[in-house]
Amino acid sequence: MSDSRLPEELKRTRQKITLIALSTVLILGGFVVLVALRRLPLPMRLMVGLGDFIAASMLLTFLRQNYSGK
Repeated sequence: MSDSRLPEELKRTRQKITLIALSTVLILGGFVVLVALRRLPLPMRLMVGLGDFIAASMLLTFLRQNYSGK
């Protein structure tokens, strides 16, 4: 591994870790909204919670397409 490539690899690793962390937070947040927030009306809870799941799945798909095997 050459020294000139090292900063680029560190940047890609940092971006990958950030995407994984953000996806995890979105999934957990969506679960909390769906289960724990009883004061919100059910349609609002479904919209927000499932929206978080969809956003997390899009990030994980992006992560898999751009960072797999490289």
